[in-house]
Amino acid sequence: MRFISLDEGWDSAGSGFSQLDVMEFLLEERLHCRPLNQYFTTVVEVFRDGIEALISYLDPDFLLIDPYVPDVALIAQDLKMPFAFLNTNLFNPLDGTPLLERSPELGQVPQLITCLEEFDYPEVVRRSRNRRFLGPGVDLQRQEEPFDWDKIDHTNPLIYCSLGSQSQNCVGAQRLFQVMIDALSGLPHLQMILATGTHFNKDDFRGIPPNVLMLNYAPQLQILERADLVITHGGLNTIREALVFGEQPMNAGRVVHHGLGVWGNLQSVTVEQARSFIERVMETESFRERAAFFREKCEQFDEAGLDVKMVEALLAGENCEQEFVQ
Repeated sequence: MRFISLDEGWDSAGSGFSQLDVMEFLLEERLHCRPLNQYFTTVVEVFRDGIEALISYLDPDFLLIDPYVPDVALIAQDLKMPFAFLNTNLFNPLDGTPLLERSPELGQVPQLITCLEEFDYPEVVRRSRNRRFLGPGVDLQRQEEPFDWDKIDHTNPLIYCSLGSQSQNCVGAQRLFQVMIDALSGLPHLQMILATGTHFNKDDFRGIPPNVLMLNYAPQLQILERADLVITHGGLNTIREALVFGEQPMNAGRVVHHGLGVWGNLQSVTVEQARSFIERVMETESFRERAAFFREKCEQFDEAGLDVKMVEALLAGENCEQEFVQ
């Protein structure tokens, strides 16, 4: 696999914007069909030059494009290149936007979603004919630093709490971490690994009890394999990985709908509420049963190689309907 950058010639350093800022601004402007200023017009031109050079060099048969970068989709469309959206979320940011009204053909582009069909709402699946579910898409072979399990008491249930790799961008992250620390102080029979990310350290928190292990980085796959409960902000990557290992993530919407766990308001949850949520999930057998069901579904999907079959069908120009799903 090769990674080729499209940003050569794009001087973001002198603009005062980070690359993330630029991409977020472009997404917002494109979705609402607003005119771009000279700087952002130049950025899009750089994208186009890079994509044209890439197509000329590689001669690809098909493109997979992030729907959160609609400019790339518009360029591919203009160049008559077949493509599909590769979506790591369960919703399409183009839906219901002025861009889709102006370019309705984008609404017909197949979406490949890196999640199980069973995890979405059934009514959403029924009315979404152009979506194909690729399964959990978790790289179980990825390299992680070995975790020192001597730091964990193997006789007590283990909770894993993480707000993803960009926790500093999650409003209320520090407050939530403190709430979880305080909640575990009153649950000495449980233990928690708290992955805060690199922007927080122990000095940012008070009263860390012995049953809370705070880490800036945590090898998530290793921990999920042994964890009894996951507390997360709702990022689909962590949820997918939790489903693979059969944990019950504390999350909103679909997690509650499928009986996998409970959810609370990240910015207002109290210590008492957090403690109640934890005890409820740990003590309710149905959550474990539903987690085991989804783990089995993940295993079945991977064993059948359905994700590969769907991509091959797209490459062959076939209609890869969900009859692939067993």
